[in-house]
Amino acid sequence: MKYAAAAFLAALSALAQGLDPATLLKPGSSWPTYNGDYSGRRFSPLAQVNESNVSSLAVAWAFRTNTVPVKSTPLMVNGILYFTVPDHVWAVDARTGREIWHYRYTSSGGDHIGNRGVGMYKDSLYFETPDCFLVCLDARNGKQKWKVELGDVKLGYFSTMAPLVVRNHVIVGVSGDVTDVPDISIRAMPIPAPCNGDGTPRRSPVSRARKPGLPTATPSPTAAA
Repeated sequence: MKYAAAAFLAALSALAQGLDPATLLKPGSSWPTYNGDYSGRRFSPLAQVNESNVSSLAVAWAFRTNTVPVKSTPLMVNGILYFTVPDHVWAVDARTGREIWHYRYTSSGGDHIGNRGVGMYKDSLYFETPDCFLVCLDARNGKQKWKVELGDVKLGYFSTMAPLVVRNHVIVGVSGDVTDVPDISIRAMPIPAPCNGDGTPRRSPVSRARKPGLPTATPSPTAAA
């Protein structure tokens, strides 16, 4: 029985072979990004469930995280659900509710108010952490590929948003603007692909123009390609 279970999980992992970038433009039966597609409407074109039969739906399975409430929007790619709470990411079989893998992050602090989910590009998942890091995971097994700091948690910054993939860029951002000064409250970081030779992402910070003479709350170094 043990070997059968191992073989079953291996088969599920094989399904998580990654997201075809073309699916981001035409999701079809998938839900490959936070809003489903780039329109932001959060509307699925699937029609099998409609107002004539929705009343007959019943619970097929339930999955317990044994953590805080889930506030993320799950991605659904190749029959696999990917969802989060702060410091945790899961891959779960959408048909049975069986866990494929579970990633645990060790945070050094930050605000654990919630997490909105992951972004996906090919076989990589992107996840923001309470202590303001961007973590890249292998979608096939949940192993960490790399992580990069988005802001200094000691200055009150944290991150909760679901990264947004646009072509070969991952758009991310930070929270904690209440500790900042006016006119530098918005900060986003596109991460181009491919990465540097050592596997870390090239960074091009983008921020709102600040008034002359105001201090910078968080330095945003740009890593050279």
